[in-house]
Amino acid sequence: MQTFMQREDERRLQIAERQSQLLVPPVHFAMIAPGIYRSGFPSTKSHPFLLQLGLRTIIYVYDGKCLEYHEEFARANQINFKHYRVAANKEPFEEMDHGQVAEILGEVLDTRNHPVLIHCNRGIRRVGCLVGCIRKLQAWAMTAIFDEYQRFSGTKIRISDQEFIEVFKSDVRIDSQHKPRWLVAE
Repeated sequence: MQTFMQREDERRLQIAERQSQLLVPPVHFAMIAPGIYRSGFPSTKSHPFLLQLGLRTIIYVYDGKCLEYHEEFARANQINFKHYRVAANKEPFEEMDHGQVAEILGEVLDTRNHPVLIHCNRGIRRVGCLVGCIRKLQAWAMTAIFDEYQRFSGTKIRISDQEFIEVFKSDVRIDSQHKPRWLVAE
């Protein structure tokens, strides 16, 4: 039978271990709105951080394969994982598919999927376009949308991404019973 002091020492040790665990967010991590986060591809070092978010869904937007450890992390933690193969905007003739982006936005904006993390490899271009489209639905001014895009893209700004955001008008299907309260669009 443990003495009070032994139990207290164990409790203090457990607290110290939790406090010493370094939490590392993925590159370009940020909250977009309550329940919606963005980032680049999470490394295994980011897993403890992601677990603290209590994610229900991870949406990966990239036209290539996903690394197995990432899908396994989602499975092991009962996180719904969705991989959308989305090509990047490239001059002069390649553009993200408007219908596919509308479908992804429908998933992101469905509160049954929250908290949700949307990410691509770097968290800049594809996710930047998705966030820009969310901001349009929130009735942000285009200058504010482009400013946010540029803060995350740094020197990797692509005019084709900004053009995509500006002309995006696809019908985003949002279940009115499960849309975020902060969403302006009907």
